[in-house]
Amino acid sequence: MVAHRGDEQLFPENSAEAFLSGARAGADYVEMDVRRSSDGVFVIHHDDNTGRSVHCAPGDVAIAKADFSYLRSECLYRDLPAEKGQILTLAETLNLLRETKTGLVLDVKPVIKEHEMADLAEELLRLDPQGECAKGHDPGGTYNCFSNIIIYVNDLTAHDRLWRWSKGLENADVRYRVLGAMKFLKIVHNGSAALKDPAKYLDNDGIAFNMKPTSVEDIQALRKQYPEKILAVWTLGKKEEFDLARELKMDGIITSHLHDYLAK
Repeated sequence: MVAHRGDEQLFPENSAEAFLSGARAGADYVEMDVRRSSDGVFVIHHDDNTGRSVHCAPGDVAIAKADFSYLRSECLYRDLPAEKGQILTLAETLNLLRETKTGLVLDVKPVIKEHEMADLAEELLRLDPQGECAKGHDPGGTYNCFSNIIIYVNDLTAHDRLWRWSKGLENADVRYRVLGAMKFLKIVHNGSAALKDPAKYLDNDGIAFNMKPTSVEDIQALRKQYPEKILAVWTLGKKEEFDLARELKMDGIITSHLHDYLAK
């Protein structure tokens, strides 16, 4: 079970409170959206702009056009006190959840491109600052030397570059090899697209796709033809989609209604 943007059933999406609540509730993974500010800081926020879940007092802005100091000092999640309502950086979020037993799903938004993958890799390596994973020593915590992290980079060219670096298929900093323990999934809106173009979508560990437009027949075909691949679906909140995903034994079910479904 993946808590979509954290426990957004009880707290504002992508906030520290949502992530911690999802972990406490028993989600297997919490999902978070990764963007970048104008000065290069990786931040956790879903929309292109502030204004819906986060409000900035002087005026709402595009995340990519605001520097992080503005986002930190002037913007707060709605319905949270100031001390708990700040936009988080990716590094802060990773450290916030380090000692939980909950895995992480990093949904890297399509505005982050291929030339930014080295910066993203460096940010992830901050989880293991002493390089213990490369030495074969697991420093502990939720990450298990990156094996409990799922990542999908929406820009497929960027995704492929990070994956190839982490698997040693392209020349890159050898430190990136430890990131190969992550599960790399590709985003595809309709699972049938992956069936039509498996070389494009099914060359990594699996796919994440929308349950609603994907037929049962296509899901069954995916499972039959690619039994070793991870098939994760987002249902968000519809009971009938969730029940079907369970019936079809999806490997991951991404939902906004965490407590409704954990109670079943």
